[in-house]
Amino acid sequence: MKIPGWWMGWLLGLASIAGAGEWVEIPVHETREGPAGGFALGRFEVTVGEFMDFLNAAGGVDYPDTVQIRRNGGRYRAGRGMRRQAVAEVTAAEAEAYCRWRSQAENGTVRLPTEAEWEAAARGGVDGAPYPWGWGADPAGMAQFDAPGPAKRLGRYPANGFGLFDMAGNVFEWCAAGDEAAAGKRAARGGAWPERDPRLLRVDRRQLFPAEYRGRDVGFRVLREKEMRK
Repeated sequence: MKIPGWWMGWLLGLASIAGAGEWVEIPVHETREGPAGGFALGRFEVTVGEFMDFLNAAGGVDYPDTVQIRRNGGRYRAGRGMRRQAVAEVTAAEAEAYCRWRSQAENGTVRLPTEAEWEAAARGGVDGAPYPWGWGADPAGMAQFDAPGPAKRLGRYPANGFGLFDMAGNVFEWCAAGDEAAAGKRAARGGAWPERDPRLLRVDRRQLFPAEYRGRDVGFRVLREKEMRK
């Protein structure tokens, strides 16, 4: 019996959870667009707690109060029960500042993924798959969308074939600047919690936002270049 691609991807993702670390190695693999992979990607979107650690450690960061993070007594603090949420209301420039801070801390290169890198990773090794889970599954059980807000914690839905969580729905994820930057725009991928139509969660769909956009539906995930692999 042939196992559907989405089901195989779900099984592989589930198997990767036990003892899972922060990073997922995306192996070099062939796709319809040519070779892809050869880097590590964050298993989860950057959380409120992680971004708050950056704000408090970096110093001199003028970050406004948001639903998730507020300044209190000279330090940034997370809203109650929000540390494990995907951080949102972060501009592309602030996401890049976080990446530079992480790069210094880890003595290597941490950055936003390009759109091509993000898409190849989102498919979980199933070439041509329209969603991180492949084909055929009920989207309602696979991603956070058509919801009143982002998930209260990450990892509530099945991982894709590489072991990456929330590559569809929850929050859009900023990507590295491309040609659209010349027009003051930045691309994000993955769809978000307010989407009502699951087709808007497809891995090949891109959304352009103003470069300074700060919304509750956009966060980010980070990539670690091969030089940092151990």
